[in-house]
Amino acid sequence: MPQSQSTTSISMAPTRPAAVVSTLTSATGRRRPPAERGRPSPEQGRPDARGEWLRFAPVQPLFRARAAQRLAVLAYHGVTDHRSFGAQLDRLRRLATPVSLTAVLQAVTEQRPLPPRSVLVTFDDADRSVLTHALPALDARGIPATAFVISELIGTERPFWWHEADFLARHGGRARSLDCGHPSQLLPRLKAMPDPDRRRSLHELRVSADRRPPRQEQLTPADLLALRDGGVAIGNHTQGHPCLGRCDDATVRAEITGAHEALTRWLGEPPIAFAYPDGGHDPRAETVLQELGYRLGFLSDHRLGPRIPSHPLQISRLQVDSTTSTRRFDTILSGLEPAYRRWRRQAVA
Repeated sequence: MPQSQSTTSISMAPTRPAAVVSTLTSATGRRRPPAERGRPSPEQGRPDARGEWLRFAPVQPLFRARAAQRLAVLAYHGVTDHRSFGAQLDRLRRLATPVSLTAVLQAVTEQRPLPPRSVLVTFDDADRSVLTHALPALDARGIPATAFVISELIGTERPFWWHEADFLARHGGRARSLDCGHPSQLLPRLKAMPDPDRRRSLHELRVSADRRPPRQEQLTPADLLALRDGGVAIGNHTQGHPCLGRCDDATVRAEITGAHEALTRWLGEPPIAFAYPDGGHDPRAETVLQELGYRLGFLSDHRLGPRIPSHPLQISRLQVDSTTSTRRFDTILSGLEPAYRRWRRQAVA
């Protein structure tokens, strides 16, 4: 690729990813490099097209080098494609250093950085696919992980509340506060409500729908022990997965302590890690976590973090799915895809 002023700027700014992505995007907006021509643009094609295009960006090696000195915590929600998930784990073994929750805690306690290219695998909500699909794949490769569970669903056949709400709305369910037209608008509206209104709206959907949602077999207390014995640590994800920012102080405390007590009873030891529902930090929740002795707390802000977490109860995570292509997976691990997404949001705002 011929040298230009824009590429010189890119090579001189590896520590400022947002600026690098902005420069790259403005340059490629005029003329894409030869290696990228004929490939899907970031705004075209299937959902993974953005990652496949970014993989060939000239700044990808710079981001990869920077990521070697960062901690990548991957946040999954179950495993729907076990083959793709296995390919991602194989990629981790080649490109990264998988670490355990205990190793992250040790880095915080001793103030000693984790190894270069450290990656922690985590699962939010923890449906049964974590036991049936993820655990065998992780165990076969010797990769540890952590699962954050919703305590009131353990041992039940209840669906996640957001799946239930979507099903009920599509089968005649109505709620006074949810006259929002298309069902795709339902979940954002429910999440934006104060928690008592969300619960009331869910009740109205259940009463008015003409069909009940299908049952969803959840993990049992015995399954939690099996996961832990298999190298998957168990963490707290509240009792019912509310949006904590929409809860009053008493509800925030009850959601965390209720799950804490249940997990302590089932596991025979208190959990030490917490994942904020919907990934956003809540200072009231952090206060409760400190009182209960929690050592680690995880966000879902789609960022890399330092190899010694500077805020142990606010550790960044990268959002990833088991169906993500290995090409896009690489750009997520490097931090390029997250930086591009942040740049896009700022450009649109």
